[in-house]
Amino acid sequence: MTQITSISHKNTSLKLSDQVKNILQEQGFSRIFNYSDYTYFKAQAKRAFNKAQTIAELFITENATVESDYCDYIF
Repeated sequence: MTQITSISHKNTSLKLSDQVKNILQEQGFSRIFNYSDYTYFKAQAKRAFNKAQTIAELFITENATVESDYCDYIF
């Protein structure tokens, strides 16, 4: 009998830039991501424990005047 295994966990991205994009998107700041700032913040967060979270926080603090993606919606 053949055993079927799920490989859905292999579909998740391990790239740091994708993790940062996902964090920013979850918090409603997907429009502030760019690769030039990403490389700068990546160098700053070299010794951080959770690099993706630290880089996302740096993006948010750097772009404090930018409104979130959710401002366009009426709740």
